[in-house]
Amino acid sequence: MNAIEVSNLVFGYTAHPVLKGLDVTVPEGALCCLTGENGSGKSTLMKVLLGELKGYTGEVRLYGKPLAAYRDLTWIGYVPQANVMSKVAFPTTCREIVVQGLYRDFGPVKVPRRRHFAVADAALERMGLQQHARKPFNELSGGLQQRVMICRALVTDPKLLVLDEPTAGVDGHSKARFLQLLADERQKRHLTCLIVSHEHQLISSHLSLDATYKIEDGRIVNA
Repeated sequence: MNAIEVSNLVFGYTAHPVLKGLDVTVPEGALCCLTGENGSGKSTLMKVLLGELKGYTGEVRLYGKPLAAYRDLTWIGYVPQANVMSKVAFPTTCREIVVQGLYRDFGPVKVPRRRHFAVADAALERMGLQQHARKPFNELSGGLQQRVMICRALVTDPKLLVLDEPTAGVDGHSKARFLQLLADERQKRHLTCLIVSHEHQLISSHLSLDATYKIEDGRIVNA
């Protein structure tokens, strides 16, 4: 089965489309990189796959089922860019960041309970982050922030993991450690992973990619 199947996808924020008949297929269990220059359509495609953008034409199927048919996409783990999360100004702890990955299970009040924090604590311990659990997230290094964010993404045991520029804004040593962590977690959990990155050479030097997809002007030019 394919985890992702996109056929003739067209999407635009205005009358001018960003994605122009894009086709891409990611097999289940694969580790793939989506690369391209800024403005090529990488982020737009990612947002479509995450259900954040509507109004596209063409077909998008996840695990054989149309994207529009899913009531929720909680089984997709998402790791945002480090520089996005570093803008967290209030003193949110790493534990509080991770527990937000369980948000849909909070109930009507949308407040985490003791059992949710227990799951978050166990996830942090598995990642070797227990000593940072109660530290403010914005006081951590970029590398540690990324480890906390992958912990948050994996706390619901997703089938598909999407990472947006995971090595951006992180020092070289931390990049290598993070990519090794990703490889280890993917193997343990049998995850399908899609890494969106302009640093393809770095990614491919640390990970055994199954495929690389390059976007140019809203289309995949190699697959």
